[in-house]
Amino acid sequence: MSEYHVSCGMFGIYAGTIKKNGTEWKDKTRVTDEAIEAVRDWLLSEAQFNNRTFGGYTWTTKDGKTVTLRVSIEDKEQTE
Repeated sequence: MSEYHVSCGMFGIYAGTIKKNGTEWKDKTRVTDEAIEAVRDWLLSEAQFNNRTFGGYTWTTKDGKTVTLRVSIEDKEQTE
């Protein structure tokens, strides 16, 4: 059974299987919107589980830079 992978390319985020050489896609599907929505939902659920109105994820790149992805939860503004 082929391993399932998720990766980004020039035009989006893709999911699928790769060839045995490990460098070429065997088949892939563009899943950009679904991937972003899944990350949003995961960050939202983590924030809500911890009773917070914000959440995020931080990591360090290979060249030592820090990247932070944040989500904030705000009440919908009421219109009169």
